[in-house]
Amino acid sequence: MSEISRVIYNIERKVIMKKNISRQAVVLGCIFMVCLSLTIILFSSYSMYKVRKQSDFISEKIVPAKIFSMEILTSVINEQTSIRAYIISKDKRVLGTYYLESKKMSAYFESIDNLKNVGITSYTMSQLNNQMKLIQIHFEKQIMLINNGKLSESKLDLDEGTNLVNKFVITDKALVNEINLKISNSHKDVDITETIYQYLLLFLGVILISCNYIFISHIWSGMHAQIKKKDEINEDLQKLLSSQEQYIANISHEFKTPLNVILSATQLLDMYCDSESLDKKKNLLVKNIDAIKKNSYRLSKLINNIVDLSKIEAGFFKLNLSNNNIVEIVEDMVVSVTEFIESKGLYIIFDTDIEERIIACDPEKLDKIVLNLLTNAIKFSNKGDKIFVNIKDNDKFVEVSVEDTGIGIKKEHLDSIFNKFNQVDKSLSRNAEGTGVGLSLVKYIVELAGGSIDVESEFGKGSKFTVKLPSVKVFQENVQFDNELRNRKAAIQVEFSDVY
Repeated sequence: MSEISRVIYNIERKVIMKKNISRQAVVLGCIFMVCLSLTIILFSSYSMYKVRKQSDFISEKIVPAKIFSMEILTSVINEQTSIRAYIISKDKRVLGTYYLESKKMSAYFESIDNLKNVGITSYTMSQLNNQMKLIQIHFEKQIMLINNGKLSESKLDLDEGTNLVNKFVITDKALVNEINLKISNSHKDVDITETIYQYLLLFLGVILISCNYIFISHIWSGMHAQIKKKDEINEDLQKLLSSQEQYIANISHEFKTPLNVILSATQLLDMYCDSESLDKKKNLLVKNIDAIKKNSYRLSKLINNIVDLSKIEAGFFKLNLSNNNIVEIVEDMVVSVTEFIESKGLYIIFDTDIEERIIACDPEKLDKIVLNLLTNAIKFSNKGDKIFVNIKDNDKFVEVSVEDTGIGIKKEHLDSIFNKFNQVDKSLSRNAEGTGVGLSLVKYIVELAGGSIDVESEFGKGSKFTVKLPSVKVFQENVQFDNELRNRKAAIQVEFSDVY
């Protein structure tokens, strides 16, 4: 997958994720509002049910009980009045009212138990029942005394009857008070329910408004963030396209320069051949052949980097791991390049705190890593500067660092120095050539081996690249060729071909 394809893929993935998040937010918001609406409906139904239940209780239970209490009291008083009239007049016709009310009282005795449904206490009902029985017995006794001609005795019992009726009135009043209390409590329950309902509706209304505000704010912020993200992605894509354009310009320059040198050298050779002056121009001939070699190496390096990049993009870039002494490999490479580096007026110093460390690595790729870091150190160092190559053992990792005292790297470039196509010096007239892919290749190879690479730099004082490789071994080695037979000289010529 190419870099642009990967960025486009990431853009599409982020857009889809943002859309999914927005859809989820909409769905969750709708579900929440539906649940809130259902809560309001359910509580409204419950409140209406409770009010209706209280109203039914008052109309069906409380009111009939109160009427029943008043009817009992009225019957008792009518009976008392009828008995008094009979004592005074001795006319049995006045007892008609008594007998009528007495029949009602018989029915009332059967209905007293219904007061339990209203919530009247058993004590009140028992007291009411007993007093009604005593009153009925007293009234019957007085009628018998009158019928037996004992009028004086019946008159003496009037006070007892009056006391019984007065006690009954007090008990009946207590019954009425209990009924009135039930009515008052029922009204209070209704009022409390209505108050709770009002406050709950107010609370749910505030929540609903708040949720709508949050929901709308979330959608708005999501849209704003999505637009902002798209702008950032477009900016990143623009930077990538710009870097690729720069890379294409550098590639074109890198191809053009060695081809021009090779073409000029071949033209000179043709001219020497035509003038039959090859023997006289032997030194120039050798110089031109060297130029052809060196620029061929530059083309080879360029093509190798492009091929490696293509393999990385396609996912075919592999390491041939075998167990090797990393100290020996790095030291041999330093020894091999010492003469070249010193010819540039630089000093190279190798140091290690271990003499041997066998780890799993690809010797060819390790050479490439070291050479690339040394190439960068040479390119950005001036005559008289020093290059330090150090190896440190940190138990789980082996550190290989390349440090120089050259021009260094500005702080704002450190974060992007390992990016593909990136060059700190973008001018085509810089003091060394390069395509800007070397460090990105190094980073990929190191990470493929399970390691990491870091850079420390101070502008004007030099840079330090540190490679950490895991100190592990492989059980099945993939040896492509003998380490001793590796053509290190050719690798050095290729890697250093753009240093002049």
